Amino acid sequence: MRLGPVTTLYRIARRLPARLGAREDTWYYPGYVGTRQVVRRTVNAVSWAQLGWVGSIRSARWVDDATYEVAGWAYERGYGFEETPTVEVVFHARGCEPLPATVFSYDEILANSRIRGARHDYTNTGFVAEVDAAELIRRSGGRARTWHAEITVRGTDRTVRGHFSRRIFPGSGLLPLPKTFDGVQVVPGWSPVNGLRLHVGTPAALATEVQVVDRRLDVTLQLNGIEGADARLESPQGVTNLVVQPMEEEGRVRLTGLVPLVDPYGHSSLLDPGEDEDLFSPELEGIALPVLSYRVLVTDTKSREHAVRTAADPVDRTVWPAAPPLTYSAHDGTLRLRDTEAMLVVTDARIVTEPEFGLQVSGRVLGDLTGARIDLVGPRAERPMRVTWHPDRTFEGFAPWLASTWGGPDLPPPSGQYTLRGHTAEGSWFRIATAMALIDRAPERVESKWFTCMLGVGTGRRLVCSLTVPWTPKEYGSYRQHRMRVHFQRPDLPVSDQFYFESFMGQGVTCNPYALDRELATRLPDAKRYWGVADRSVAVPEGAIPVVRGSRAWWAARQTSRFVVTNEWMTNTYEHNPAQFVLQTWHGTMFKTIGLDRKGTDILTRQALLNERSKWDVLLSQNGHSTGIFRTAYAWEKDIWEEGYPRNDALVTQPRGPVRQMLGIREDQVALLYAPTWRENQEELVAFLDLARLMTDLGDRYVLLLRGHTRTMGFGADVQLPGVIDVTSYPNITDLYLAADAMITDYSSVMFDYSVTGRPMVFFVPDIEEYSGSLRGTYFDLGSEAPGPVLTTQDEVLDAVVNLDANVPAHAAKYTAWQQKFNSHDDGNSSGRVIDRLLDLG
Repeated sequence: MRLGPVTTLYRIARRLPARLGAREDTWYYPGYVGTRQVVRRTVNAVSWAQLGWVGSIRSARWVDDATYEVAGWAYERGYGFEETPTVEVVFHARGCEPLPATVFSYDEILANSRIRGARHDYTNTGFVAEVDAAELIRRSGGRARTWHAEITVRGTDRTVRGHFSRRIFPGSGLLPLPKTFDGVQVVPGWSPVNGLRLHVGTPAALATEVQVVDRRLDVTLQLNGIEGADARLESPQGVTNLVVQPMEEEGRVRLTGLVPLVDPYGHSSLLDPGEDEDLFSPELEGIALPVLSYRVLVTDTKSREHAVRTAADPVDRTVWPAAPPLTYSAHDGTLRLRDTEAMLVVTDARIVTEPEFGLQVSGRVLGDLTGARIDLVGPRAERPMRVTWHPDRTFEGFAPWLASTWGGPDLPPPSGQYTLRGHTAEGSWFRIATAMALIDRAPERVESKWFTCMLGVGTGRRLVCSLTVPWTPKEYGSYRQHRMRVHFQRPDLPVSDQFYFESFMGQGVTCNPYALDRELATRLPDAKRYWGVADRSVAVPEGAIPVVRGSRAWWAARQTSRFVVTNEWMTNTYEHNPAQFVLQTWHGTMFKTIGLDRKGTDILTRQALLNERSKWDVLLSQNGHSTGIFRTAYAWEKDIWEEGYPRNDALVTQPRGPVRQMLGIREDQVALLYAPTWRENQEELVAFLDLARLMTDLGDRYVLLLRGHTRTMGFGADVQLPGVIDVTSYPNITDLYLAADAMITDYSSVMFDYSVTGRPMVFFVPDIEEYSGSLRGTYFDLGSEAPGPVLTTQDEVLDAVVNLDANVPAHAAKYTAWQQKFNSHDDGNSSGRVIDRLLDLG
């Protein structure tokens, strides 16, 4: 993509400060620090930007009937405290005396999170602040006031000041809940300008008692300063008037009325997440039980409208309804009703280790959920929950964390966010909410040898398990990473006669490094082999030792192994030890432009590329086409081993049957591998084909293996359609080449590997002009050289697939020329030749 001069300058301006601050041992560093201070002070003095300031909320909750507690950390980036600093939190409101909070300090390792290149340990900046709600109300003087929190952090030689600027997911700070004191409501909230705020005021209409029995709503209201004329229920499906009855006590009225049945064909809150406080998420698209969110509104005698607020959260109650609607308090203190056919409310959730390692939940059943299923679902992973339904309308569920994927060993799921999803026996999604007691506990940090879990609650009161790598406190955060980097990147660090392998930055054990590992294990079974993995969900070959990226063991293995084999950039986390040998196998022959050949490469990108290239000793090339490109795209002058790709040896030497059987492909089925590449302007899988229509048109005789690019692995979810097997998370794509009878692709380098099989290929490229022009650029014209039809419409693809065998002769000559150009070294012995050359180095 060609960049204009303005865009190029903008990119440089964004990256330059980080580059300047990355090295403290340079002559310009003192000047950089001084300039940074001047810029921060100037901008912060005239705006709310708070440059350099970090003020984070870990949790925010009511700890008793009168105390609001906020836990978090605060500091200015680039400046640490040798001793634990003194933290002050003061709440301010216009026209009121400031209210200091009671503050306690504690060590918080999360304070080092989300800070790149930290040179200081911020753990000692953690604190807990408690504010007395009664005093907050007293100082408000009976008037509506909004109080904002200001934080001051004092060290021996430095004082910094700011407000809370962000909230940690999945913490209780994201779901502030109100509290009512003798008719006065304290409502925590969040402002993008000045962070945490506490609004104190007397609601015009406050619900003191709420009850729903057999869909009859009964609300007792305390009116303050208004006289109620009428009231109504309001939802996306319409308005229902309520009966207003004055009571004996002054200012108290009673609202009654029937909650109408949900129209299954009418507008649902699912269709409008904004209307329902973002309580629903995109994963519920499709077939779902209709859900409505109601507000209760009162119009006074002066025709002014007031949202009814509530004094408590009725979701936490002793007596639960048998079925919705369920009443609850929204984040702004207003009374809401949730109506649907059936739902679950989780009242407790814990990670347990005995008798099995997994997530254990319990809660309440509302409505009829006979035959329902619950799954723990995250990025490219799913754990079915074993559920026990009790006669008293409660339930217990357990989801094991360790499970086998694609026939591999029992391992945890990939890092990411996991939540509960339920669907009925008929296949419709239903809502799973979380009681307030769990919100108050969020987040809970649980550490294990497999992962670290932040157990908490996300938007819509959904239970969330956020899994990250199992770093210890001494490994967590960029400060600890920097210390390990300095220790292990010494040029005098001794190396050992061992091997370190890494594929796609630890996202999998696959590609050329995997094939070389297998050959090496056969030749030298006693050799120590390490594999760098993104997390413990990645299975390593038998006899290999997994080391999680960022762990101390990983730093040691990568920097002390005499031989390092990788297929991707190693970035600035690696420094070449003089006694090491780095083999860069790369990961595909090039159709799209790479490196310095790409249009618009700015000076910083070029510098990063040349710095990365300097860490390699030898490049592995599949063919002469790639060899020439490496010379220009990486300005490469050192050795290139043009030996073919080790990962393709299996296509010549291994049988197809076992893989097809494992994937569940019948002998009479035609397996199509659809493997589109990624796009720079999109994160998720780009599939221009309408897969549902394609498989309907093809019928049961065909099965489609859907393979997303590795860069799309963490985005989106597996596609679930009849006739489609989403194999994006399958560890080794070479197995999929073996299994497939034909392949559909666009610009992916899979075209150069699958051609080893000699089986048909179809090129579906509806965006070829954009891709080869402004988006990426290519090395040759696909239409003139492709060993298969180059198509731009789905109907053409359908016709090509149905007539695969008939189309073979038309492309036979191009297929032969293609193989001669790109696959002349892919003879089944590439791994052996590469290992021979590697071991010849000693």
